[in-house]
Amino acid sequence: MVAPASAVVDVVNGVVMPLQLVGEVNGTRVQPSSWVVDFSSVARVDADGLVTATGTVGGEVRIRATYNEQTASATVRVNVKHVVDPGATTHAEQEQLRQATITDGTAVWTYPYDRTVFPKGLLPPTMMWNNAGAGDKYYFKLTGQYAELELFITADPPSRFSPELSHWRALTESGPGGPVDVHVARLSAGAATVVINHQWTIANGSLRGTMYHLSTSTTLGRVVRTRPGAAAPEDFLPATVQGCVECHALSADGSTMILGGDAPASTVDLVNNTALLDIQDLGKPVRNWAMAAVSPNGAVLIENNAPLSGPPGGSDGMWNARTGTKLQNTGLEGVLLDMPAFAPTGTKIAFVDHVSKTLATYDFDVANITVSNRADLVEPGADINTNKICFPSLSPDARWVAYRRGATSSCDTRSGPGNLYLASVDQPGVEIRLARLNGDNFPFAAGTRDQNLNYMPIFVPVSAGGFTWVLFTSRRTYGNLLIGPARMGDGEGVKQIWLAAIDENPRPGEDPSHPALRMPGQDFGLNLRAFLVPEPCKPAGASCEAQSECCSQNCDQLVCTPLGFN
Repeated sequence: MVAPASAVVDVVNGVVMPLQLVGEVNGTRVQPSSWVVDFSSVARVDADGLVTATGTVGGEVRIRATYNEQTASATVRVNVKHVVDPGATTHAEQEQLRQATITDGTAVWTYPYDRTVFPKGLLPPTMMWNNAGAGDKYYFKLTGQYAELELFITADPPSRFSPELSHWRALTESGPGGPVDVHVARLSAGAATVVINHQWTIANGSLRGTMYHLSTSTTLGRVVRTRPGAAAPEDFLPATVQGCVECHALSADGSTMILGGDAPASTVDLVNNTALLDIQDLGKPVRNWAMAAVSPNGAVLIENNAPLSGPPGGSDGMWNARTGTKLQNTGLEGVLLDMPAFAPTGTKIAFVDHVSKTLATYDFDVANITVSNRADLVEPGADINTNKICFPSLSPDARWVAYRRGATSSCDTRSGPGNLYLASVDQPGVEIRLARLNGDNFPFAAGTRDQNLNYMPIFVPVSAGGFTWVLFTSRRTYGNLLIGPARMGDGEGVKQIWLAAIDENPRPGEDPSHPALRMPGQDFGLNLRAFLVPEPCKPAGASCEAQSECCSQNCDQLVCTPLGFN
């Protein structure tokens, strides 16, 4: 056996005492021929059984010893703690903040929301609150299963704070995720009070990837790209692509983008970053491909015929997305679809019926490029406040459709209320309002101003950590950084990309959604219609910065490393 059979190692600000393990046989101490640890990124063991935590991330590791071809193992729990004190508070003030119990009646927390689910692989959030005073001092305590952050800071109004990336990774990358208790206290005029006691969840899955979305910060509006870990987007489109290209669509594999707008290029090969197709009519670009559906491999396109702010599509059938050739015998001859969307699996197409405005699906045969078996899922209904269905998007497993219901005659996001819903593909007629995502009963700091402003849901094409994930456009405020008017004109208002977790196996009648987070890496202009191409996990030997980047979940000294044993 290995003694001790289980142990706990605490690492505080990188300081750790090594743990000595020993081998025993029938109560007699022996020298094992080898010692091996499974997660070397959490702790290492030398030839004599001395265990040293790396201090980068916490977690639970198993350490196996071998003696005379017999093996035994021990479990070591590693807790990582960072205490950050830049010298702004005295010891007495720190203790006063730690012991605060009275609820703060002045400060108002604005972001992130209570009960938010965060995936791994994103940049840390900026925490924001209002109604504080200059010179106030704060205590942040974020407690996960294997990691804890204690931070003493000052933050004059407008009050904001963002954890260091290394600290955020320690919190989110330690172990398999789980709940994080968030406690914030304030010391003002000699009195210490509690601002919030919230709880977040870290999903055990990464959404590290490349996001494509429209930003109006560029001339006329351009599709921009935010690479993994980047704090700002880049204008990546080829120089030949000019003009407004706001109504874009992206294939689930990330290979092909369809541009709908005034640009001369209609299809872009994202692998080689080259424009493939120029559709012209009498020397002018054709806008028919605006907000089209593109198959997961980028090969097939279906036009959108829904009413938009610009000319909608006008053609039935399917098209070769790379040559512009109309395909024959697809089953869509003579059929116009509003806002069609392919499932990431390629097995379904969701759409709104052009005449009845019913949400429906077709089965899609990717080999023969044909549709069949139309199924009506949800009727628009008689309520004039909700009977406009727009922007359907199919989940990674093609079993659910997310969409927006609103009251306007157009699917435009510049006017009118909007909220997101979920419909079952397997059980037509089952419809769930995504109340927590929408914030129906959430105490937004901005009050009712932030309600009913949610549009354009687009599923991330893969599930992660037990959740599906929906990107959507919202005109809600973003903490105290973006607090402009809800209603937008050109160049005004608030419009950002948000991300929300949805339970992977929703139960009819229960809201499976969770409060949303604002996607990092976008600018503060008017942003909408985001697609995320998740980065696949990295094999052994690849460079890495975090556990969740590696297929082994073991990023040791910035290299994806196989487990010592399974």
